[in-house]
Amino acid sequence: MKVSEIMTKQVYTIGPDSTLKECADVLKKCQSNGLVVVDGGKTVGVITKADVFKAILPRYPDIIEDERHMTDFEYIEERVHKLFELEVKEIMGSPAITVSSDMPIIRAGSLMIVRRVKQVPVVDGGKLVGIVTLTDIINALLEKIK
Repeated sequence: MKVSEIMTKQVYTIGPDSTLKECADVLKKCQSNGLVVVDGGKTVGVITKADVFKAILPRYPDIIEDERHMTDFEYIEERVHKLFELEVKEIMGSPAITVSSDMPIIRAGSLMIVRRVKQVPVVDGGKLVGIVTLTDIINALLEKIK
């Protein structure tokens, strides 16, 4: 079975110069877990809800230095407002890990496991044609063994 058989063809994208606030708005509007970052028609990265959340959380050295980072919700809210002005390119996963539409789903799934990602853009000839998730692959495999 090939990636083309299970991929989602409607892909939500965002530019690398967009702010995290704009990114969060698009993620909420399209009810997606991630967006493909496209610059001039070229796939340059992926940004997920988890990436945005990780950016909001205090870094480990900050927590050790000052416990307030975990208990002061006003501080965290202030941090969120500041971070939402960051640009997508500052926290996106880059370079983009991509697969082709003719790649076997087992190979694509293995790549995702090794690279610790849950979704990858599908790119053919430099053009974004879809997105495939680990869930898509698992569901296809489970359907096949029924």
